[in-house]
Amino acid sequence: MPAKDPWPWVPEDERRVKANARDYNEKFQYASNCIKTSKYNIVTFLPVNLFEQFQEVANTYFLFLLILQLIPQISSLSWFTTIVPLVLVLTITAVKDATDDYFRHKSDNQVNNRQSQVLINGTLQQEQWMNVRVGDIIKLENNQFVAADLLLLSSSEPHGLCYIETAELDGETNMKVRQAIPVTSELADTSRLAQFDGESPAPGS
Repeated sequence: MPAKDPWPWVPEDERRVKANARDYNEKFQYASNCIKTSKYNIVTFLPVNLFEQFQEVANTYFLFLLILQLIPQISSLSWFTTIVPLVLVLTITAVKDATDDYFRHKSDNQVNNRQSQVLINGTLQQEQWMNVRVGDIIKLENNQFVAADLLLLSSSEPHGLCYIETAELDGETNMKVRQAIPVTSELADTSRLAQFDGESPAPGS
C-alpha cells in the first residue's frame, strides 16, 4: 500500500525540497549554488563587448560615418580621420570592461571556493560553497560567511535565536535576529540532524 502523501494539498508536479536527500532533490534540477557576477569569458569577450558598445548611439553614428567615408562616390574625406578616434574609444572602453570583469571573476572564485560544513551521509564534511546543493544541512559557526539562502533549523543560542549581519546585501550593519523553526529547534546535534528528513514545497513553486 503506498505511503500517505504528507502534503496532500500540493500538486504532484510541484517542486519540493527534502532535507538530507540529494538524490531526491536532483530530479527537480534546481540551480547550482555557484555564484557568477562576471559578464564575459575569453571566448565571448570580444563579440559581446563590441555588441554592447555599439548599442551606444555615438559609436553607431561614427561606424555609419566610417562606412560612408569608405565609398569614394559619397565622401571625399579620408576614413582615417574617423576610424582612429572610434578605435581609440572602443579600445579604452574594452580595457576598462575587461579589467572590471577580471575582478568580478576573482571575487566569484573567492566566494565559490570558500569552505562550508555540510552534513552528508550522517557526517559533517568540508564542501565548497559552490558545491552546496538544495536540501543540504549546513553547520555554521560564529562570524562565518554565508553564500546561500538558508532556513534556520536550530541554534546553540537560547530560544533558537540567531544573529546575522547583511551588510554585503543591503548595507545595513545592524544585527538582525532570526529564530529557528519551532519543530526543528531541538535538533541540536549532528546525529539527530542526520536523521531529519523534512520535506517542503520549494519557494516560488
